[in-house]
Amino acid sequence: MKKLLVFTLALAMLLGMMLPAVAEGGYKIAILTGTTSQGEEEFRAAEKLAGLYPDIVITDTYPDNFSSEVETTMGKLLQFAENPEVKAIIMCQAVQGATAAFTKIRETRPDILLLAGVAAEDPADIAGAADLVMGVDEINGGYQIIETAKEWGAEVFIHYSFARHLGYETIVARLNIMKEEAELAGIEFVMRDAPDPTGDAGMTGAQTFILGDVPKVMEEFAGKKVAFFTTNCGMQEPLQAAVLKEAGAYYPLPCCPSPFHGFPASLGLGVSPEDYGNIDSYLEKMAAKLNEYGAVDRMSTWAVPVNMSMILGGFEYARNYIENGGEKVDQAKLVEALTDAAGFAATVSTYVDSNGNEVPNYFMILFDNVNFRDYLE
Repeated sequence: MKKLLVFTLALAMLLGMMLPAVAEGGYKIAILTGTTSQGEEEFRAAEKLAGLYPDIVITDTYPDNFSSEVETTMGKLLQFAENPEVKAIIMCQAVQGATAAFTKIRETRPDILLLAGVAAEDPADIAGAADLVMGVDEINGGYQIIETAKEWGAEVFIHYSFARHLGYETIVARLNIMKEEAELAGIEFVMRDAPDPTGDAGMTGAQTFILGDVPKVMEEFAGKKVAFFTTNCGMQEPLQAAVLKEAGAYYPLPCCPSPFHGFPASLGLGVSPEDYGNIDSYLEKMAAKLNEYGAVDRMSTWAVPVNMSMILGGFEYARNYIENGGEKVDQAKLVEALTDAAGFAATVSTYVDSNGNEVPNYFMILFDNVNFRDYLE
């Protein structure tokens, strides 16, 4: 895969120097994200936009324990809508409470543009409440994940998840594809239960479980190449760290593919605001560190930070709608906004549910994954 110089330049422009001047005053765009422990990528993207446009962008975060604090999340969204200057709300990740809050907002503020990214609720429900939904193309990502594992010669594939996530239609659809593709590739597919980070054990308990379970798996399948995947954002860092320590372990993709999803901590690189605007340089740092671990050919991700692209692209889309009008749902303008945000062409398609019904305002985003050998000096 070629180095994405265009991506680096475009994202740097978008984060540091970019975007034509937004008209001062007159409207605000509100952004709700998770905290750094649940989704640092989205948080940093919103933080950067708020720094660039303090008179336009307002931000807040939903609770880490969002599944049991739904009312708090809803309250934050409703509070945004109480501000008459707010003309658009972007929520990423759109965790539990988004559908109910957006539905209430529509009753009193039908003028507000409602954008949701990485929705946790039923696709039909969130699409009915939001104007436009953006999601990682988890379903087709299932093909990509198993294909990568196959290219690496993996003999076993471990899938970590928990009951709450296995109730999400898109996660289940991807899981079924992964199972089918693994069988076709002759890869043994193993589902392994992990603690729900929003449960009693919390995120710490879930991360501790992963760190302890990977060595057990490697012992169980001694002498075999084992690929690992988990559906939860907070589990990416410990899974990456555990895989790095095991010579026969592989990591095809994070659940939300990005150079910044878990890797800064697991590789000990950290991340600065400048790194978000210089992706090529950061990928080179990642490749060098992976080479130290002998893991250049054992780990991958997308060069494009997809959740970050949803925030930045969503801002561009909302800004264009507020300033220029038009339809609330415009796939061509969304693709343009995402491409400007990523600096790299996204594959965007409308979501189709398990019954074959198209959801016309639910858009799925897919990018190519990285071969870190391309980034070794």
